[in-house]
Order: sequence, then C-alpha cells, then structure tokens
Amino acid sequence: MENDIDIALLRAFLAIAEGGSFTAAARRLNLTQSAVSMQIKRLEDIAGGALFERNSRNVTLNRRGELLHSHARRLVSLNDETLARMRDESFTGLVRVGAIEDYAVHALPAILAQFMAAHPTVAVEVETGFSRALLDRLGDEFDLVLAMHPAGAARGELVRSERAVWLGSRQHGCHAQAVLPLALHPAGCQFRAASLAALDQAGRRWRLAYMSQSLGAIDGAVGAGLAVTVGKAGFQGQGLDLLTEADGLPPLPSFEIALHRAPRRENAGASALAELLLTRLRSV
Repeated sequence: MENDIDIALLRAFLAIAEGGSFTAAARRLNLTQSAVSMQIKRLEDIAGGALFERNSRNVTLNRRGELLHSHARRLVSLNDETLARMRDESFTGLVRVGAIEDYAVHALPAILAQFMAAHPTVAVEVETGFSRALLDRLGDEFDLVLAMHPAGAARGELVRSERAVWLGSRQHGCHAQAVLPLALHPAGCQFRAASLAALDQAGRRWRLAYMSQSLGAIDGAVGAGLAVTVGKAGFQGQGLDLLTEADGLPPLPSFEIALHRAPRRENAGASALAELLLTRLRSV
C-alpha cells in the first residue's frame, strides 16, 4: 500500500465530489473518463476502501469520502499556494487598500494575515474612510477600495449585501426616550444619512448626542447607554442589542459591499489580494 497521496488523485476526487459524476470530472480535468476512474481506483487503494456511492443517476461521497473531502481541499489548496509562491517572482512591491471602517476592523485583519503569510515580499497599506472619499482616490492613491453602495447600485464587484440595523443597549433604554439620542459618524457616512432620513420619514424626533470618526468610540458610547447607532447586521458590536420596529424604530435600507480595482493598473499583488478578498468575504 502506498504511503503518500498524489495531488493529481486528490484533484480527481474533488472534481467528482463537486461535479457529481465521473463524466463531469473528466471534462473539468481535460482527461478521459477511464483515466479519472484509474486515478480514483489508485486513491481508493491508498485510502483502504471505496470513497463514493454510485447509482444510475449520480455519484455521492460515502462516509470515508466525506472524511477525506475536507482534508483533500486543504492539501490541494496548500499545494497550489506553495507552487504559486515559489514560481511567481512578480509578487513584490506595495498594495494600497482603502476600506470602510467596520470591514477594516472586523474582516480584513485575518484575510490580510493570510495574504501576507503567502506573499511576504508584498507590503500592504490600509486606510479607512467613507466610501465616496476613498473611491475618489482610487487609482491615484489606492490599488483596491472596499466600499459601500445603496442596494442596486451595481458598482464594482459585488462582495455581499448588508442589512443596516439599529443597535443600542436595552439595559439603559435610551431608545425609548421621546427624543432619540444618536451616536453617528460625521456627515458623509451613508448610514448617518439613511438613519436620519428614516427617522424623519417616520416622524421620530432625534438629537445627535455623540459624533466620532471612530467606530470604537461610537460602540463605547452606545454600550454605555448614551445613544443608539446604526450598523451592519453582520458586525454587531460586542454587548450591543439589535433594536427593531418593536422598539419604536423605523426600518432601515440594505446596502451593497463592493470591491473596486484601480483601472489600467498592472499589479500582480493587488490582483491576488483582490481575488482572496472576494473569495473570503463572499463565503462569510
């Protein structure tokens, strides 16, 4: 029995698992169906038994196949990442990223750590700000910008949709005050404009109790019961409560998060980081 697994065998296995048939796998790998069958036979000999349940309609993983599946994906991914890192000498230089703050705080650090571990010769600089201001500098000062747009804007490469939500502290109950105290970013923030428009349309009185460029400062003020704020449903601040129409607050619109690349700029590092950002953020 062999002790090592050929990556080509794992590619064939994954192609069948994801395509549902030997025929689809052969087409994807540009091999004959018999060649794919031989690869799977070799892999099953190594694994100590069958990996698929076969019937007249499709092919599915059995218990042994399911056990192998997640490991196979990691091994193939590591193999490809290693080869790319060794072969591509163009991954050097600087990649400049502009990003809306909550994504820069909650999502980007882990992704950037993964990218920089794979491409240690690439330097990455990140600056946060409002979408419009960041996009105005795309190409001149940024290679990539992660921005927010109203739903349906169809700008950039769509990453995901985000629902705007009210956040507060039910323990302190400031959302029940006759004049709603708000903690918001300065003018130029799309959430600020959306929340004030929603309150005005609902006839709800408000006052700006706390204003800051810092997301951490706003979350701190809201957690202390000084005000209510608006955030993304996926990035609810620690210790903050989700407030709804049942709490006397109007519904808020949804937004789109999109990635923008600098036009007419050849930067292998930026392209690689863009693809990683799209993959990771779309899977969250």
